[in-house]
This record gives sequence, C-alpha cells and structure tokens, in this order.
Amino acid sequence: MKKLKYFLALSLVVLLASGCEMVAHYETTISSNKNVTQRIIIAVDNEMVEGMLSMENMGEEGTTYTEEEKWQMVDSMFEEEADFDYEGFTKERYETPEGLKGYQYTKELGNIDTITGDEITFTLDDGTTNENLIMFQKRGNNYFTEFEAGEPVDTSDTEGYDITYNVKYIVHLPSESISNNATEVSEDGKTLTWDLTQSLDTISYEFAFSNNTVMYIIIGILVVCAIVAFVLLNKKKKN
Repeated sequence: MKKLKYFLALSLVVLLASGCEMVAHYETTISSNKNVTQRIIIAVDNEMVEGMLSMENMGEEGTTYTEEEKWQMVDSMFEEEADFDYEGFTKERYETPEGLKGYQYTKELGNIDTITGDEITFTLDDGTTNENLIMFQKRGNNYFTEFEAGEPVDTSDTEGYDITYNVKYIVHLPSESISNNATEVSEDGKTLTWDLTQSLDTISYEFAFSNNTVMYIIIGILVVCAIVAFVLLNKKKKN
C-alpha cells in the first residue's frame, strides 16, 4: 500500500473539487491453467483531473480541457510511480467509459506452484517484488493464503468533501472459493473483494482447482455410445 499512499495524498490538493473519485485496485487473477497474474490499477476521474488543471492554470470554473491536456496532467501525477517500471511490471494506460483515467501495472507471477510453500511472504506493499515470494500454502488439494491487510487507507483529511475512495484488493479465482473473509463475494463465488478503506486484520481465502477427470470420463463414455449407436444404425440399414 505504500505506493498507493503517495497517490491518494493527491486528494489534499483538490479539496475544493466536488464529486471526485480516486481508484486504487490490487488484483490477483488465478487462471484454470494455474497461471497467476498481478495487476495494480491507479486512476482518477475527469472531475479531479479538471480540478487540478484549473488550479495549475489559474483557470475559471467551466473551462474546457482537451483529452490531451487531461492526459498530460495524469502523466504528471504518475511521475513518482515510475518505480513500477523497474520492478517487472508492464505499464499501460487505463481508461473507462465512466471517465476514469490512470495506469495499470501488470506482472505475470507464473505457475501457482512456484509461489506455494511453507511460509507466506506476500504482502500488498511489496509482495510481488519479493525474490522469494511465497503467496500460498497447500492444504491437501486446496490452496490457502492469509496475510496482514495493513492499516486502512486514511480518508480523515478529506472528510466533509465529496471525494470517493475506491481502494480494494480483488481476487479472481478459477472456481468458487472454499472459504474467505472478503467484504464482498460475487454470486458465483469466484470474485472476492476486500474494501481497504475498512479496518481489516487479515486477508484470507482458500480454493481448489476443478477436477475435470470425471467430466472427461463422462464425455468419453458418451462419445463411445454415439459411435456404437451409429454403427448399429448402419447395420440395420444394410439388413
């Protein structure tokens, strides 16, 4: 979270702005083929960008700014975050139809078994830059993790102002979670979300990869039955 604290502190210079949203998401995606991807999204809405442009240019309210001017401001906001580029993350622009602008940083962590061991070393601060990263433990066929959530994001400096902090840790699983302490769980149980503006002791979840062996056996039996039926029908026609 230390990298995000710098970014979230930018809200102090836009206290006069209204309706601003700041987004900071940590995302872990675990695919069905056991690949683990880490993504960090940091973005702000147009309201905040325009507010900062107005303050910088001593502009009057209602001034219209081009998309190029907005992105120039966003780029200047991210100068202190350039260290992501040197930690194995791929950096690219992030933009949504709702007007969020920022950057996302992506890093492939490889097969889950290469970051599974006896003692978890992953943290939201620097877990993905740890050379001896251990993110999971095995419990039979299940994968389990638990690590400290850290201090909640401090929003006290902007109380009374219309600024929304959307700060979350999100996990996308290949199958429904077995257990978790998430603050929000999707209907299919595969997406877990922790609100990092709340007071949380730990982040923990457990899951297993689906066993497709039985499904493959059933499909094999159905294929054999279809072949046999086709052969018998052909014999009947010949007779």
